[in-house]
Amino acid sequence: MSFIKSFFSYKSLNKLVENESYEPMLSWGIRMTFAVIVPLFYALYSHKMNEAMWTIAAAESIGWVELKGSFAQRVRVLLGGVFLSILFGFAGSVSSNSLNLSVLLMLLVVFIATLFKNLGERGSGLSLTVYVMFIIGNAFPVTNFQEVILRSEYIAIGGAWTFLVGTVASLFISVQTPYKRSIAFIWKSTASLAAAIDQGWDGRSVKTSTREIYLKEKEVNAAIDRSLELYEKRAYQNNHENENSKQMAQLRKSAYLTSATLMALAEELERIDMNLLSGGQKQSIHALLKSIEIICERMTIYTVTGKSEEEMLLQSRIIRLQNMCALLCESKIEDSQRDAIDKILRFVERLIKLVENSMGHINSVSGDRKVYRSYSLMKTLLILHHKHWIDSIRRLANINTHSFRYALRTSIIATLALFIYKWFNIPHGYWLPFTVMIVVQPYFGATLKKAFDRVLGTVLGVIAGGLLLALPTDLHIKTILLVICPILMVYFLRTGYGVATFFISIFLVALFAAENNLDNNVIVIRALSTIAGAVLAVVGEFALLPTWDKKWLPRHITAAIHTNYNYFLFSYFPNLFTSAHQWTSYRRLAESKNSNAFDSFNRYLQEPTTKDKDYILYYQLISHCIRITRELNNYHLEAESNKYNFDSKGFLARKLVIKDCLVQFNRIEYDLKKMTVGLDKEIPQQIFEDIEPSTIPINDIQSIYIDKLNVELNAFVRDMSKWSGKQFNE
Repeated sequence: MSFIKSFFSYKSLNKLVENESYEPMLSWGIRMTFAVIVPLFYALYSHKMNEAMWTIAAAESIGWVELKGSFAQRVRVLLGGVFLSILFGFAGSVSSNSLNLSVLLMLLVVFIATLFKNLGERGSGLSLTVYVMFIIGNAFPVTNFQEVILRSEYIAIGGAWTFLVGTVASLFISVQTPYKRSIAFIWKSTASLAAAIDQGWDGRSVKTSTREIYLKEKEVNAAIDRSLELYEKRAYQNNHENENSKQMAQLRKSAYLTSATLMALAEELERIDMNLLSGGQKQSIHALLKSIEIICERMTIYTVTGKSEEEMLLQSRIIRLQNMCALLCESKIEDSQRDAIDKILRFVERLIKLVENSMGHINSVSGDRKVYRSYSLMKTLLILHHKHWIDSIRRLANINTHSFRYALRTSIIATLALFIYKWFNIPHGYWLPFTVMIVVQPYFGATLKKAFDRVLGTVLGVIAGGLLLALPTDLHIKTILLVICPILMVYFLRTGYGVATFFISIFLVALFAAENNLDNNVIVIRALSTIAGAVLAVVGEFALLPTWDKKWLPRHITAAIHTNYNYFLFSYFPNLFTSAHQWTSYRRLAESKNSNAFDSFNRYLQEPTTKDKDYILYYQLISHCIRITRELNNYHLEAESNKYNFDSKGFLARKLVIKDCLVQFNRIEYDLKKMTVGLDKEIPQQIFEDIEPSTIPINDIQSIYIDKLNVELNAFVRDMSKWSGKQFNE
């Protein structure tokens, strides 16, 4: 979740960054603590714990929903959480006295709750609200319908209270701050990428492997995806809400291009033979990369704060970077290395321009007032416009094979867990389906890891909680745990799920102690139910509709090839496209599919069911896709510099190379179409032949990237022939 990642992203920087990063994490943790503790303490002092239990349950379940994005997005998510808590709390209560109805509704509810994850990270919180309220409502039978209505009223009170707390907490942020933070994460991940590229140039550390650099690049792409998920308007689109929003989109594009330029610089560094450089020259390159890393870190801070002192520090770092470039340029470099060094210096100049442009966009964002001062009544009413809810329902209903199998598998396993605990009437047995719901993941490896973290954290947590509550009562341990544990749960939720579970278990032990019904049996049942639920989840994941990447990896590779083919066509045959998209859109699509294939490959290596694994062939195919995307990126980055050395005779030669690239790409696509594995049968890829590339200016540097692309495609064709031949033999 972005608030927690914000804290961990900044904690190694100076005190200013720490202050900026603490606010999101603490706002979430304090919001959740305040929403739960106030009704809890009220219930303790008024002796109405049985009634207030439903208010507390609703407050805690909605509290897990992450508030990110604009104020309008936060309000809609909170309202959705309130509605879902009431609806599914009611459904659970109504079915609580009937085993058959409980099983039937559980199957449906868990299926729907799992689909909520289609809405992204916030959807996971809403999913938690759905099944928590249903399972708790179902675990405590009602005697009549009037009791169901009364229970729903208490749930509504808890939802309204949490909505009030979340809304008030969001009123005091600046309007553009969430957008700025999403961009700041891009800069921070770019700084980590620069640090990885720098390793080995200082003469002491070991050089980073190609795989590790790609993983850092994936982190940058993930940060970009998270920002685009919240703020979908692109820099080239004209229908922005206001000028500030447009400047933020331009800033995000600059951060985006900075990461791409840095990767192009890294590729040129790979061409350099370090043995032919002097110690001073290697240290100069190290100083360049270190300066880029620090500039990106400072941009992380400046993007959020916009403070003049940060701008001054950035300017000083830019001057230092320029001095390092001049020093490296003036040094005596071997002729064989001069070309690569010159390109590196060009990329550094481009990075400087992008950073300066970014600073200009930040300075252009004016009048960024607090939310409570910027929202008029009409603007606030538009938050609830029906188009937003329709869009959410459309995304929720966007069911593909992966999401359907995952939702169906989860619902069957969780329903079985519910049946077991209700059939055998296990006290507090609702932890069994709770554990199943949390542990089951789309893939076997992730489920196994989650199960281990859940069991270990729960067992250690209940033991620690019991020991802490055994201390003298005058130390007020119970009250301290009830206040501190929710914050620590949020703190560790993404960075260490096992640790988060540890504090969740301590909190539950303290909560039972607050109700004066804590005994050793509760602790033992909690631990045993967690262990049984984890085992059930792992066994069910393995045996019931499993998603094995032995089957899906070829499809992911096929999708990566298709998107790279479209990216190639858009780059050199733009007349085929009528959309208003820019090259960055096709770059994102290609990188996303490449990332999916890479992740699938890593899961494939860990699968226990595959004996004859085509490690090398699949790795080569994915590597080809990644390198093709990078060459196309480099081509467009060069075009962004607007420095052309165009002549008609040179273009004719390059035109032939481009047509040869098309021939190679078409051969790859034809091989895919002849294969039965991995074909997208619903949307077949269209293959274009005998078409002329558009007359576009291409300079000498771009010509080199075209030649490299042609070489890569020739190698790709050979590996593709091996893959298709293997498929036919099977």
